[in-house]
Amino acid sequence: MTPIAWYEGRTSLDVRRGADWAWIGLRSGDGLNRLHSDLLMALDRLFIDLRWSGVRRVALSGSGWMAGRGHHFSAGADLHEVGALDAVSAEPFARRGQRVMTHLLWPGWRSLTLISGVAMGGGCDLALHGQERWAVAADAAGKGGLRLAHPAAKHGILTGFGGTVRLPELLGREGADRLFRAFEAWDEDAALATGAVHRKVLPEAVATAVGAWLQQDGPSL
Repeated sequence: MTPIAWYEGRTSLDVRRGADWAWIGLRSGDGLNRLHSDLLMALDRLFIDLRWSGVRRVALSGSGWMAGRGHHFSAGADLHEVGALDAVSAEPFARRGQRVMTHLLWPGWRSLTLISGVAMGGGCDLALHGQERWAVAADAAGKGGLRLAHPAAKHGILTGFGGTVRLPELLGREGADRLFRAFEAWDEDAALATGAVHRKVLPEAVATAVGAWLQQDGPSL
């Protein structure tokens, strides 16, 4: 099934749809899939549309995985946009991100984030809000593995997308401190060991595994 282009922007959204499932793909020219304000608003609208149309399983990944081979999940919020925020504009920007994260946690469906390549800052927040979370392993040559990190505090930024709440829920205080305060960067094995992800998937198995998950009945965990 060929995905359709649902939204076109600096980072775009592709969607594959079934009767009660959807696979959303992030796509950008440089492959880093930054979370611009316009993308967050588009994702909010898309999630609302999917909820009202009866979707019960939704997956989110880099768009390339729909065609069999992807790369990065998301490098996070656009730092140029973040740097231009002031005390007034920062709140609505943060709330846009929080709305998207809340959609992923909606109890009326199962959500899966397929995390690959770079997932940093706001991209790390987005990845960890999936109810189920899979990491794509490096290929046979050792390339393309996961880099999950949250270096915002290095830049004097306090994350506003909910990661400071979500990470302690998933990993406990110690695990959250490792990402937020110690600035660790986790590959797929470290993410699996800490409980940040539930499963590691080989690159060549992604399309089949996600497709099978989307068409399951009932909860997976």
